Amino acid sequence: MNNQYQSQADVRKRLDYYYRAVNAVILKRQNPTTGLIPASVAVTTHGDYRDAWVRDNVYSIMAVFGLALAYRRVDDDEGRAYELEHSVVKLMRGLLFCMMRQAPKIEQFKKTQSLDDCLHAKYNTATGDTVVGDSEWGHLQIDATSIFLLAMAQMTASGMLIIYTTDEVDFIQNLVFYIERAYCTPDYGIWERGNKTNHGEPELNSSSIGMAVAALQAINGINLFGSKGGPSSVIHVLPDEITRNYTTLHSALPRESNSKEIDAALLSVIGFPAFAVGDANLVKRTRDEIIEKLGGKYGCKRFLRDGHQTVLENTTRLHYDAQELKIFENIECEWPLFFTYFILDGLFSDNEEQVEEYRTKLEPLIIDSATLVDFGQFISDSVSETDDGRGLKTPTSPGFATPASNSEGKLPEHIPLIPELYFVPSHLVEAEKKNNHSQARVANDNLPLVWANSLHTLGNLIYENLLSVAEVDPLGRRFNARKTHSSDTVVQVVLLAEDANLQSMLNMYGLETQTMEQGLKEVYAALGRNAKLGLSGRPKRPVGSLGTSRLYRVQGHLYAFTPHFMDNEEFYLTSDNDYLISIFQQELAFVRQYWEYPGRPTMVVLLTHAMLGGLSKSRAFASQTDVETQRMTTWRKTSLGSNPLKHKKRNLLNFFMTLRSGVCNNVRIRLGRLSEMVNTSCIESLDFLVTKKDIDWLGILRGAADRRKGHNARKLGLNEKQTQAATTGSRTPGNHRWSMRRHSSVSGGNFPFASLITPAVNNEQEGESYFGSHNRIYSGGAPVSHAAAAEPSDSSTQKRQKKSQAKAFKLKDHEEPRVVRKGSGVGSSSNFSALTSDLTNLEISEAPAGGSVLESEVLPTGEDDDSDEGSPDGSMDNLGLTLGDPANVEVAQNMLSISVNLYDQIDLLQYLLSCHDSDFVVNNLDATLHTLLEEVYFKSLQLKLWSIVRQAAGLLNKVVNSLTINITDLVIRQKQITIGSGLTEQFITTPLGPDVLSEMLYDGDFDDVREGPVVQEVLVYLGSFIRADPEMFEGIMRLRTHFLIIALREEISRLNSCDETDAVEHLMQLSPFELKSLLGTVLSGPTLSANATNTLLRNQSSDRSNAAILGSRYASNAGFTREGADTSASMGIASSGPSLSLEGVAIPNMDKGSTLVTIKVQSGGYHSGCFSKILINESIMSVSSRGINVVVIDPVQGVLIEAISFDTHISEDESDDLARLVDWLQPGMIVVCSAKDDCFEHLTSAARLALKQLGSECISDLKHRDSWCMIGEKGAEPGAAIEAHKASLDGPTPLIERTINLEKFKTKESVADAFPSPSAIAAFVPNSSGRWLRRRKNDGSLNRVPDKFYPRVWRILSRSAGFRIGSHVLPRDPIVSEKTPEEFNFALAVENFLGVILDPAERQIAVETLMVAAKIEDRNPGMEVQPEVIDLPMIMQEAMSKFWTKWMVNGPGGRGQMGMEGAPSSSLAGGTSVLGDMRFEQHEALARRMFYDLPQEGKEGTFAYLARAALKLLPYSIDLE
Repeated sequence: MNNQYQSQADVRKRLDYYYRAVNAVILKRQNPTTGLIPASVAVTTHGDYRDAWVRDNVYSIMAVFGLALAYRRVDDDEGRAYELEHSVVKLMRGLLFCMMRQAPKIEQFKKTQSLDDCLHAKYNTATGDTVVGDSEWGHLQIDATSIFLLAMAQMTASGMLIIYTTDEVDFIQNLVFYIERAYCTPDYGIWERGNKTNHGEPELNSSSIGMAVAALQAINGINLFGSKGGPSSVIHVLPDEITRNYTTLHSALPRESNSKEIDAALLSVIGFPAFAVGDANLVKRTRDEIIEKLGGKYGCKRFLRDGHQTVLENTTRLHYDAQELKIFENIECEWPLFFTYFILDGLFSDNEEQVEEYRTKLEPLIIDSATLVDFGQFISDSVSETDDGRGLKTPTSPGFATPASNSEGKLPEHIPLIPELYFVPSHLVEAEKKNNHSQARVANDNLPLVWANSLHTLGNLIYENLLSVAEVDPLGRRFNARKTHSSDTVVQVVLLAEDANLQSMLNMYGLETQTMEQGLKEVYAALGRNAKLGLSGRPKRPVGSLGTSRLYRVQGHLYAFTPHFMDNEEFYLTSDNDYLISIFQQELAFVRQYWEYPGRPTMVVLLTHAMLGGLSKSRAFASQTDVETQRMTTWRKTSLGSNPLKHKKRNLLNFFMTLRSGVCNNVRIRLGRLSEMVNTSCIESLDFLVTKKDIDWLGILRGAADRRKGHNARKLGLNEKQTQAATTGSRTPGNHRWSMRRHSSVSGGNFPFASLITPAVNNEQEGESYFGSHNRIYSGGAPVSHAAAAEPSDSSTQKRQKKSQAKAFKLKDHEEPRVVRKGSGVGSSSNFSALTSDLTNLEISEAPAGGSVLESEVLPTGEDDDSDEGSPDGSMDNLGLTLGDPANVEVAQNMLSISVNLYDQIDLLQYLLSCHDSDFVVNNLDATLHTLLEEVYFKSLQLKLWSIVRQAAGLLNKVVNSLTINITDLVIRQKQITIGSGLTEQFITTPLGPDVLSEMLYDGDFDDVREGPVVQEVLVYLGSFIRADPEMFEGIMRLRTHFLIIALREEISRLNSCDETDAVEHLMQLSPFELKSLLGTVLSGPTLSANATNTLLRNQSSDRSNAAILGSRYASNAGFTREGADTSASMGIASSGPSLSLEGVAIPNMDKGSTLVTIKVQSGGYHSGCFSKILINESIMSVSSRGINVVVIDPVQGVLIEAISFDTHISEDESDDLARLVDWLQPGMIVVCSAKDDCFEHLTSAARLALKQLGSECISDLKHRDSWCMIGEKGAEPGAAIEAHKASLDGPTPLIERTINLEKFKTKESVADAFPSPSAIAAFVPNSSGRWLRRRKNDGSLNRVPDKFYPRVWRILSRSAGFRIGSHVLPRDPIVSEKTPEEFNFALAVENFLGVILDPAERQIAVETLMVAAKIEDRNPGMEVQPEVIDLPMIMQEAMSKFWTKWMVNGPGGRGQMGMEGAPSSSLAGGTSVLGDMRFEQHEALARRMFYDLPQEGKEGTFAYLARAALKLLPYSIDLE
């Protein structure tokens, strides 16, 4: 550096100067009793600064620490090195003393993570007592505890001894547990306020996580007793906890928190003292962003819109109102403190240019102590113990004492003093706002900020070569960002056999194995345990793959532990070998990427018979007869005899054999025996167990193994070793006449899955559940408690499991039914490699058992009209079972006892569970429902019937063990998660415990019992993806499980060319690995638009046939009915029985050759006769229930396709069903509606909007118990329908009548049939063959947005009055006033606004519209949007209309250049088209689909059309200058 001191005398002279300065500024403030240092002597509205803050104390003592190290270099005959060292030790032990008095809080916090159970952030300087209550301050500050541990590690490594006893060691170990979950612990952060509004809302702060990373890395392996310590004084940190914090930090930077897009506190994380970031590019990016956004002449702002100590701040309150934050913009106080961080960062990174730059900037900000008068008197006050040192003295300029002051009260020499901050005086505020950094600022009265002075002194010592960076950083943390992580780590794999038999079998294949014990989390539970302090040690959380990749030594004995992901779980995921392989590959890559320890990682894998398809005999139980034993041993053989299994492409045994090649997915592997791996392995000592007299360490190890064996043995009466090879995932329907499966694609549209069908374009309609309607009659059941589901060791669960083990299987074995394969199957296996051939080609012709589970209200019975020997008696042919209605419990029990079909068994069990609790004993089988459900679950798991597995798992309330971990991995990376949809959608923004998650999954209003397990699967897969490939989630902020499942359905539908109903069934039959693979495809993002896909559009005529079969959903022979509803409500037209065809039924009283249909309808509300009358050709229709009665006529086909009642008085779900029905209808269909009693009570806006699509106008005026009827037509304008309305007390409506001529509709249809086919349209209209439509659907489902999307939206919003989508508005104020452009909370607000769009593709068009508006302003600086509300759908509609007009009205589609099939071009001459009305309004749905398939860029891209629409509609102002 610049100043070099060659002589010892010069060095001593400079050290003595710094000794006097440090003594005067810092040590004179140190309390002689506690060793603590007050932050200041000021008392303000922000607190009593005479208290001792943990963070401030550690930073303040760093100059003393550095000076003590500097004195070690010289011949110190005055004992100053010793004095300074022990001043450091006294302060650190003073802080330790304060915290140890709060040991019970640490113990409680490990369990609750509660804000009230955390360590306090500040203490009384004189006594070490707490100074404010648990809830009266933002005490939870992970960074403060972390900086204490980091400093302790560095000081101990330098030779200072701070810890004296093993009790203190145990306490420090528990502090490690206290901070190791910083990645998922929202705290108040370095500025003690959490959210920037200071309303007491904690946040995940990157500065806290970064400091925790540094502390955990630094203190790991440190012997707190120094060179004289033994194993018991070593601190242990599990490597997975370090890695989890490390990856979280790197994914969050440069963002500080949800409310602070950047914070100058991150300087302490990317540089001195933490050096926590290992990516040099990320360090530079964060530093540059701090300089750009927060840098100033007088220091750095803490964060944007920081009102602290500005002249505009309201000092009567600590919090801010959201709308007032904007007034602090550009006048935030600037802190010289941060210049000292830049100086130290430059010194540690050898960046001399940076050091000189910031020393130059800091120099004019320093106040010379010699210029201050009467400055020293306050030091004596600050250290006085009178009144506990807490008198009410509030000096304007806090001072320090000095042994010798001159007569003028000035210090004898020039000591630099750094103020806390510089603020803009009130008379310069407006000028500074207009021109940032243009006005002079003034230092506040808090002089000096000891924290800043300490770091400045430390920097000077290094700068003047009085101290080296190596001495201050003996642990070498400064090299962290310069490390080159080797990607050539070799992962050692050791295979363990479950027993000798399996070991012998594996040897036949050339795989050498051995046996070993496991139970690492029980071992670490003893770490830090201390009875005197009431500390229990590490919570029994699973140990990750990095922890189990080490070998452990206890008294010379080596122990190895299997990874957690290989453990047998209560959930079904690990039963899929392909899924297990994918997880194993991911963990190998994870270990290779993050391994930073001596030696190689050694992964120990336990192979079991269950994994490898062992053929060992079944265990015979004492209570079994010989016949039962034989039956149990052979049940799977019998079940599968009719359908031989096919070999999977990826077999677990083959996979492990391929590891012998030495490479697995680019990860180098060494496969061998453990004895061969020891010399190259990483070995960790667990000898701390031996030194703890109250811990039986041998018992812990043995107990863990015993518990593991007992856990694995909990299998329903079947030996856990008895398994078979992988089975096909095809659905296995029953051929029983009373089979309770609902309609498949063969029998008609599966309307119960309508919410999985693409929703109508309706911005006002709420989201829907994707497994069915909201009508939840499934409320009578009493599922297993969540505690039992979440915690397998629950006593009640164990009792039931032990009871089930002592008995043989109770239900009959599953038998494969005869199935008929049709040439017109739903798909081909070649379309989707992840689907098994059986699954994709199987077409059921008898009583389909597609794997669907019970919906909200009904379960249809089979539709097989042929006689069946399996039917117990003919009375069951049309048996209806209502969930929650115990009328048929006896019959259901009889059916269950004779059923040989797992699909029927699980449905019957669900019905019984809805009527009784899980302990109900089924008489014929002498077993509880829970036992029978576990039996079906186990059998279906072995047969790989995944739909049944998921249904049984949902009924048993099973929760995957790793769900909490995976959700945490998503949330800590700023991904918001939602479960459910619409009004029941629940948001997850912070890590949650298993109990809360279980309640969300199984106490929610889900219509389908499979929903809980499927949502868990999706979340687990997302967690594994984000760990393995975070870039996959680029641009995605919110993960809505509803739309993700919609995207999966769309992908299956596209690949298999099947309808959406069949796609849902295919989805439910996928194995876990297949489902994960499909989700990975959907997540692949922009690459989707590059892949080929199917035709552009579906033929319109096929849509009509699909709509025609809609009525099958409400047929009376469909099985279960709604409990409490009138029978007639479900019968309708279907009362004619099995004669109902896919085309509906004939219109009654139609004479031969007649084309006229007369419709009459009248309504009477509750006070007006309470009736509903609908007549078709004078034939009374049998629909007359409370609510809205509907009859639908297809005039083209000349049939009645629906007659049904919707009780919109009792349930909003009925309104949703009505809206879905209208949505499914084709334009031109005649709909007759009549209200009875009352239909208003729960008539939703979605239902009203749907009725307006039929031409209703009076529906907006409808009130409670009014009379109302209508004869409408799908697609008619509001007011076009014939309708009548009377108030509730005005009597019934008049009889309204309409006669329709079917011939006219058939003529219109013939014209419509001449409309171009999809292939013809694709020939002349720009398109991407479905690629961009697919991409927009998937990106919309994932809420993916372009780079810099949110800041651009903020800029547009700040200039307009807001955005509008339908009735939803995103206002400018207070959004812009409160939130900054790159603030995470602003992004959440935008996502909430865009979330009202149900169609994922339409959502992406809305995103593109906002991007286009931003690009227009970027490219035309003189154009700005006027402050008006921007209507996004209006711009989108205009763009689509322009596209349609260009290509279909004025282009070849409307003028005849196309040459359509059967339509010579001459017939289109003169602009007259045989296609009829070509207006956009008549073909809006088709125009949308075509528009959504356009690429973004280019003259015919969506950007071009949206830009033209925006320029036409947006209120731009143009500045010609």
